[in-house]
Amino acid sequence: MKIALLRQRVTALGGAETTLGYLVRGLAAAGHDVAVYGTEPPDTAQAALPPGVSYVQVPVWGGKTLRLLTFALNSRRLLHRAADQVVFSLERVPDSQVYRAGDGCHREWLARRAPYLSPAARAAQRLSPFHRVMLLLERRLFTSPGLRRVIANSRQAADEVSRHYGVDPARIRVIYNGLDRARFYPLEPEARLALRHSLGTPPAREVLLFVGSGFARKGLTYLLQAFGGLNNSPADLWVVGKGHIAPYQRLAERLKVADRVRFWGPVPDAAPFYQAATVLALPTLYDPCSNVVLEALACGTPAVTTAANGAAEFIIPGANGAILPRPDDSVALREALAAFLKRGRDESQRRAAADAVATLSWEKTVARTLEVLKEAGS
Repeated sequence: MKIALLRQRVTALGGAETTLGYLVRGLAAAGHDVAVYGTEPPDTAQAALPPGVSYVQVPVWGGKTLRLLTFALNSRRLLHRAADQVVFSLERVPDSQVYRAGDGCHREWLARRAPYLSPAARAAQRLSPFHRVMLLLERRLFTSPGLRRVIANSRQAADEVSRHYGVDPARIRVIYNGLDRARFYPLEPEARLALRHSLGTPPAREVLLFVGSGFARKGLTYLLQAFGGLNNSPADLWVVGKGHIAPYQRLAERLKVADRVRFWGPVPDAAPFYQAATVLALPTLYDPCSNVVLEALACGTPAVTTAANGAAEFIIPGANGAILPRPDDSVALREALAAFLKRGRDESQRRAAADAVATLSWEKTVARTLEVLKEAGS
């Protein structure tokens, strides 16, 4: 089978690009002819792809709004020249046969974000050319007669696509992201404490972990506010990920917790941080299914997140984490974190965390994705 796989960036560090890498390698290893369509220079992109996978550069220009639009238009033009391909898109490109909604539903994101914006910011969101183009492409994609299947990475995401755009649930398949078991696994208690010490926190102290890029959407402000009320807990907060840290450093200083907060920036491998942490906190405004939560659970680390995160489908409240109705409920967040920090040496919560995602693997994700592609191509 010939498969055209669409994603603007191949080498970025985001969850969608990680998923792209596993899918490309898995589909190519299964003997399929895979071509990736993206915007990066061929030498850069080809170096990140496995042997035998071809790469087609899609010309784009302008700022992020025009790049979004020109990628959709130009990738369609290039695809029309190549016959007998199943078009599998990880971007909002109308006329794709299979779309993987790994970035979620943009209309849902805007609706969930609006209550946390000022009136001026809400007006700017409504008038934003970027959001208007994104919504246009999303609507054209989901209403296209050529769209045969939608892959959602959580039940939440599947419901959003059906509710907002009327996509028949029979055409939607829920396929969760996989996990690399060679990287994400629990450590024995002694090894975990030794790793924590090697990363700069005494074994006697607990570690509250935040991992994510896009600090505003992921709720870092609310986490710092909650952490500011944990004065009686011997814990440090580690912040891992890409973002503008200065405002959050100033907030930590105002809350008088700056000496207990460490900003690590982006890291090539977050697994040691999950393995060393006591509990993960991700009070996100919206995530279709956060890889961070799945990876933390796989490492035996309980996770506290929100009901706006599809990964909450793997959380059993009180056993391996907590689900908050709202990201800005700092009191509920503080209480949930305090409970898991207090039980930091309780191995039962770590077993419950790992057990919750024990069935996830990239092999299963690739195999199920291939089944959907064959359905669409038949």
